[in-house]
Amino acid sequence: MRILIVEDDLVLADGLKNSLMQSGYAVDLAVNGTDADGILVYQGFDLVVLDLGLPKLSGFEVLKRLRSRGSKTPVLILTANGNVE
Repeated sequence: MRILIVEDDLVLADGLKNSLMQSGYAVDLAVNGTDADGILVYQGFDLVVLDLGLPKLSGFEVLKRLRSRGSKTPVLILTANGNVE
């Protein structure tokens, strides 16, 4: 299974990446929304772990663009935002 982690907090991203790799997953990392969107245009993933509060392009915009291209890739939202809305 190939997973893309999109997270700008490098400590959190590195910990998550290492844990998933130790479990046998192939993991790629993007640290901003623009890079994530560019990667998702050309590469397929089985899962995207997506932060919403990203620099350069928000996680919401990354998800919107991914879906507008017809991708049905599962996306797990991971964010520190405490608001339910």
